[in-house]
Amino acid sequence: MVISPMNIHLKEFNTVSTEGYKKEEVDSFLGAVADELERLTNRNKELEDMVADMKQKVSQFDEMQQTLQNALMNAQKSAGNILQEARSQAAAIIKKAQERSDRILEDMEKEKERIINSFTAILNQIEKQIPQMRELMVKSQGLLEEFEEKAKQADLAAIAERSEATYAAESGAAKEEDVAKPEPEEEEKVSEPSEKHFGSKDDKDVWE
Repeated sequence: MVISPMNIHLKEFNTVSTEGYKKEEVDSFLGAVADELERLTNRNKELEDMVADMKQKVSQFDEMQQTLQNALMNAQKSAGNILQEARSQAAAIIKKAQERSDRILEDMEKEKERIINSFTAILNQIEKQIPQMRELMVKSQGLLEEFEEKAKQADLAAIAERSEATYAAESGAAKEEDVAKPEPEEEEKVSEPSEKHFGSKDDKDVWE
């Protein structure tokens, strides 16, 4: 997968309220990686432009060489000293161009190797962090599930407590309503005292 500096700048990680990496440190590290990757990308672009420029110059030297060769062919018709001078100039130009081209290619290979080594080191650092990040994600998932389970149990306990309170309140209200409601009066039965019990304690209680 190709990673661009923008991918790294926009990368986000889920956070948890428990142990884990500090978001500021992760963001700082990713920012440094993105900056270095951007610098290397720009440097690689510069090198590619230099290669294109050198190819153009080499092409110009080739054209110059061809021109000199044509001049040599024409000079063959002239005196030997003119021919020798032309060959010497052509050889000098070709040698100079070849040496310069070799130096540029050698510098490019060294810079390319340095860029590859730097990028490989960055990737190795990122790969070393991946297992730790995965472990953190697993721990975070476990803590999240534990938190959700506790929250669910707390919600069920709260619902049960509210239900008991509601039931108790409704039962109390029903009892108060029963107490406040007057019972229907029964017709008082008064029996005439018999001569047998007249004047007894029971008769006294009745008449009182």
